[in-house]
Amino acid sequence: MKRLPFIVTISLLVAAGTKLEAADQQANLREPALVIQRYLRATYAKDYLDAYRYISSADQRVRDINRYAQQRGAFAGFALEASRKLAGFIEINSTQKQLNPDRIQAITKIGLVEPAFLFNIDPRRLNSMSIDERKQLLESWDKKKREGTFQRIEIEEKLELVKEDDAWRIFLNWGAGVKIPFQLLLANATDLEASLSKSEVVVQPGDLFEILLKVKNRSSQPVVARVGHLIEPRDVTNFLDFVECGFLLPIRLEPGKEQEYPARYLLRGNLPEGVRQLNLTYDFKLLK
Repeated sequence: MKRLPFIVTISLLVAAGTKLEAADQQANLREPALVIQRYLRATYAKDYLDAYRYISSADQRVRDINRYAQQRGAFAGFALEASRKLAGFIEINSTQKQLNPDRIQAITKIGLVEPAFLFNIDPRRLNSMSIDERKQLLESWDKKKREGTFQRIEIEEKLELVKEDDAWRIFLNWGAGVKIPFQLLLANATDLEASLSKSEVVVQPGDLFEILLKVKNRSSQPVVARVGHLIEPRDVTNFLDFVECGFLLPIRLEPGKEQEYPARYLLRGNLPEGVRQLNLTYDFKLLK
């Protein structure tokens, strides 16, 4: 029998291995519980290139893999290896409700390990570790796993899955965008009249948006006022950045005068999944 050259043999083995891996991945996508588990472990590991594979094609049409990974802050190097290791210890249990043949709603309980470390991973520090330091860190986690001494907290997430051909994927509804309605609070500035160029915007995480604030002094005296930004829910306040704001400093208006103030904001790309609305209120307070 004629023997294949060594290089050709290796190539065939690699190709066969790739096909087996692809078949295994496709098989995993047929099991909703496995899709949920792998998606959540990948997201908590900040392995967004892997997490993207489990996201629905409808969502992927809105945001491509490069934009998604860049916005979310994907890890690389030893930081990714370490976060994958820790995410592998997460306990995930989901209760699924089939809404129709092609849609599932899941409530998932997630047992996070070492939450203080997991939520505060510094990729630069991890990637700068020596080989010995890296080995010691991973071995310390293995020891905690064996001894059952990991610090844990339990959180709950709601997920929706859709069926695409023979596979289940996570549906995040990126196409709906994030609604940001605007309100004016003038109870502490009754001498002022104010209006906005729009009542709300719908944007995607990572997008800029603009608004124009118009303010008029109805009194016969000069007025100095501060305009505060009230953002709700409060736990996502830090995901809205001021790029340009003409009224961050107190504004001054002469009697009967009207002035326009532009503002531009950035909704951060790493806004937590599932946030569909932020409320932005402009709170006016007279200073003089």
